[in-house]
Amino acid sequence: MRRFYTWKDQFYREFMLKFLQCLEPRFESRGTILLDELEECNEIIFVYKGSVVVGYEINKVKKYCIRYQDRCVIGAYGVAFNNRSCCIYTALTNVHGYFIRKEKWADLCDENEEIAQILSNNIICEYITQIRSKVVSQKKQTILEMLNRKDHQMIFASEYKDAGHFIQ
Repeated sequence: MRRFYTWKDQFYREFMLKFLQCLEPRFESRGTILLDELEECNEIIFVYKGSVVVGYEINKVKKYCIRYQDRCVIGAYGVAFNNRSCCIYTALTNVHGYFIRKEKWADLCDENEEIAQILSNNIICEYITQIRSKVVSQKKQTILEMLNRKDHQMIFASEYKDAGHFIQ
């Protein structure tokens, strides 16, 4: 199995043309929650303009630890592996982009298994290293800081568990 494709590959060109035809425009206003914790991912959002922050919620207080400017992908892991979101994605500014629905993504992947496998591996790597590890680490740190305080009674935070996908 090849590790990457280029536009010179007919197979890849056909896949990309079908993919681009499935994209729909998307605009979200500043402050909109694009994807909430434990929410089912029904689309992959490709942001090309605007700022998006990623974080978590403890005791009904949202905290953000990652900021993306003018390029990011939201919901790919959830759609690709049918998992709920472990993070909150919020539009910090007006956000412009495109999205693909979960059903259309699944159809594309079913028609192009080899490319789908490569994309799945890339999605896992990106999600674990760039998003999940950072958010979970910050969330744990915040909880530990709260546990060491004397002025709190309870901590309410969602605990996210997924199937633990591994790269093939």
